[in-house]
Amino acid sequence: MMFYGLKSAEPRGVTNILETGLTGNAVKTIGIILMVFDHLHQMFWVQGVPVWFYWLGRPVLPMFLFMCAEGFYHTRSRKAYLLRLFTCFVCMNAANTALTFALFNDDVMLINNVFGTMLLTGLYILFVRMLREGIEEKRAGRIIASALLILLPVLYSLIFAIALNSLPWQAIIALSFIPNLITTEGGIPAVILGVLFYLCRGKRLMQTLTLSAGGILSFITDSESCRVQWLMIFALIPVLLYNGRRGKGNKYFFYVFYPAHIYLFYIIAWAIQ
Repeated sequence: MMFYGLKSAEPRGVTNILETGLTGNAVKTIGIILMVFDHLHQMFWVQGVPVWFYWLGRPVLPMFLFMCAEGFYHTRSRKAYLLRLFTCFVCMNAANTALTFALFNDDVMLINNVFGTMLLTGLYILFVRMLREGIEEKRAGRIIASALLILLPVLYSLIFAIALNSLPWQAIIALSFIPNLITTEGGIPAVILGVLFYLCRGKRLMQTLTLSAGGILSFITDSESCRVQWLMIFALIPVLLYNGRRGKGNKYFFYVFYPAHIYLFYIIAWAIQ
């Protein structure tokens, strides 16, 4: 299902959306709304927020990874894009640590930081592009360099995993300021999904199969008590409706709203506790 090249039209309900599709900002807005429900459950589950709020949040990460892949393709400067994600990741890690120590809550673990997942996704997109170009141009040096870069985050993640059992908590916190594949939201499967979204860009059938495979795999591998991640498959709806346009809106809104609403909810939850 492709919507590239369609003329703009005034919104007239569901029929119009099916005809013109969703802009990138519309997809992000849907993701933000679902994300708020998810975090309301995370912060206030003790107060009785229903579990289906959590279910609504399962498609959010794939939606943002899809838009991350699109943003990485369209950005004028990939270096600036990655630097922005790294800055947000470090700032949010620092804020998570500070709030956890200052306002400790027995019922909520403050580990949210999707910027790390998006950063690793962007880095791996660069590494895979570099590897593909090296193979196409038959440049051995570029192939070796890209292969080493692909392995570097894996090695660091292994070091981090070993450090969890041997280093003091201060050192572990310091090491966590470099994103790794173990503690990042969604882990390795999320990063792989984001890279595949990029590699299959414009091929909606392949993107559909990729996301569907992820949902099926989650259903098979998750324990029966928490078998809900397969609901990520519903991210297909906005992904297939995406029309390739950015749309109106502030591109920095998500960077501010994401941590702001999490910390607001956390502080309120701490106050209630």
